[in-house]
Amino acid sequence: MQSPQMQLFNHIFNKSLALGYATIDYSPASNKGLTYPFVYVGERVSEDIINNKQVITGRIMQTVHVWAYANNRSFFDQMMFKLQMEFRKISRLPNYRLKLEGLNTNDMYDNTTSEDLLHGIIEVEYRLL
Repeated sequence: MQSPQMQLFNHIFNKSLALGYATIDYSPASNKGLTYPFVYVGERVSEDIINNKQVITGRIMQTVHVWAYANNRSFFDQMMFKLQMEFRKISRLPNYRLKLEGLNTNDMYDNTTSEDLLHGIIEVEYRLL
C-alpha cells in the first residue's frame, strides 16, 4: 500500500493529465525539451499526528506549479482555476479519506528565461480523516 502522501501526489498528477495539461514530476530545469504551458507537481509536506499505532492521521500539503506564456493570461488563469476546482473535489484516495483544509495561490511574472512567462503556485492542504 502506498503512503497517503504518494496517493495524493498520484491523484493530483493524474487530475492534471486528465485536464489535458503537460504534467511533470521533476524539476523543469532538468528537461530542456519541455514546452509551455505545463504543470509541475512539486513539493509536499506532511504532518503526522500520532494518536495510535494503527491509524494514520495528520495533514498533507502539496505544491503545484503552473507555467505558461505571459501573453496569454486568460489561458493561464483558466489552467489555474481548473486545477483548483479539481483539488476542491478530492475527498477520497484509494485507502484514505481527506478534508480540504486550505487552498492558496500565488501568480507572478517569471523572468528567469528568455521567454515572458507567468508562474502560478497552488498550495493545497488536506487533513487525513
